[in-house]
Amino acid sequence: MTNWLPDLSKSTAPAYLAIAEAIAVAIRSGRLRTGDALPTQRLLADFLGVNLSTVTRAYREAEKRGLIGGNTRRGTVVLARAEVVTLFGLPYRDDDSLIDLSTNTPAHDPHDRSVQDIIGELQRDGGLGHLMRYQKASDWELLRESAAKWLQISGLPTASENIVLCAGAQHALAVALSASVDRMDIGVECFTYPGMKALARERGYQLHPLDMDNEGVTPAAILKASKKGLRVLVISPTLQNPTGATMSLARRQTIADIAMSRDLTIIEEDVYGLLLPDAPPPLATLAPLHTYYITSLSKTVIPGLRFGILAPPPGHAARFTDSLHTTSWYLSPLTAEIANRLIRSGAAAKRLAWQRRELRLRNQLFDAVLDGTADDAGNTQAWAPHRWLALPPPLNAMEIVASLNASGIRVVAGEGFAIGMAAQRHQHIRIAVGAAANRKTLKQVAAVMRHVLAGA
Repeated sequence: MTNWLPDLSKSTAPAYLAIAEAIAVAIRSGRLRTGDALPTQRLLADFLGVNLSTVTRAYREAEKRGLIGGNTRRGTVVLARAEVVTLFGLPYRDDDSLIDLSTNTPAHDPHDRSVQDIIGELQRDGGLGHLMRYQKASDWELLRESAAKWLQISGLPTASENIVLCAGAQHALAVALSASVDRMDIGVECFTYPGMKALARERGYQLHPLDMDNEGVTPAAILKASKKGLRVLVISPTLQNPTGATMSLARRQTIADIAMSRDLTIIEEDVYGLLLPDAPPPLATLAPLHTYYITSLSKTVIPGLRFGILAPPPGHAARFTDSLHTTSWYLSPLTAEIANRLIRSGAAAKRLAWQRRELRLRNQLFDAVLDGTADDAGNTQAWAPHRWLALPPPLNAMEIVASLNASGIRVVAGEGFAIGMAAQRHQHIRIAVGAAANRKTLKQVAAVMRHVLAGA
């Protein structure tokens, strides 16, 4: 049993909620790790001076959140999925000293006023009133035309009628899976992003890990999985999250050939693809009849718009026509119109160009300060919004995460992304370099990381 005990002295919440939140905080900080046994309910009640029923209710609340569960031999333990569950939780420090690099967000340009200008235009021309009403078919068609322009930049020429608009890439993923999965088994990268894991947990999908190398998922892993009956794959071929791996054209063509010969369905999650100049073509161009293509503006232009684009295989878009209430209607007309004007005016492309330059400068700075203290597992990309550091033995990722958190820096241990026991044995941390407020802050983080890694 762990010696963890919660400190409720600063909480104003009801005791049972304060205890549940303290468990979440301890998991996010690395203080509690997968498999750790919590104090017995009676012991914790005695220590805190509360009723046993209060602790029982607190543990029940933490269990509902997916943080803990019962073990017949060890009592109440922290679940393996708990770190992912808490990844997008509210900040657990109420001061401004925390540097949160746990969530992959694009760098912020404080000098860009394109969104403010668009809102000003809408106010002046009276367009805000129209956006407060239900949208007509012609409104959605105009937005699909803008989405088609963006896909053209992504290297995927697509007719506007073959586009399904969604409220962000996560929503698009959910829609694509609903349309393509006839069984509950899905092949994913052995390190995959929290959104995929959360969706699987919500819907009951069984995720099957696919082996990866420096280019991402290997063709051998896909072929092996297909021979066992797996039919649907979710793959991120460019700047994969969390590893940063990017597939070569040859790798993409091989995977496309396997998909066509084995009649597989690929869901291509390409939200980072435009960050890499001259990236290889999307899988959707190589196996168009077998690929659902997903992108958005959230990781390349602006995160708050939640403007997602789904391009299903040609001829499949018609099946979404009767599903408008569960696809495009999830979009806010106001944010969709901002996205529309950003794309049509060229402001989105300018924001993308700035993002590329800024990320390249941030990665150069990060490398210069870290100076080889940790290895990027062979996936170094000058334009990557995140870094995937492989820790040499005997360093432990959760211990490094806890040390960094104690220094006011929040990053994520690799086991939170792992699918399967084999992947969980690797020691990695992911750092979202785009999430830093500016380069000065990132330089500060890199210096602290170098000190922590060297002294561990």
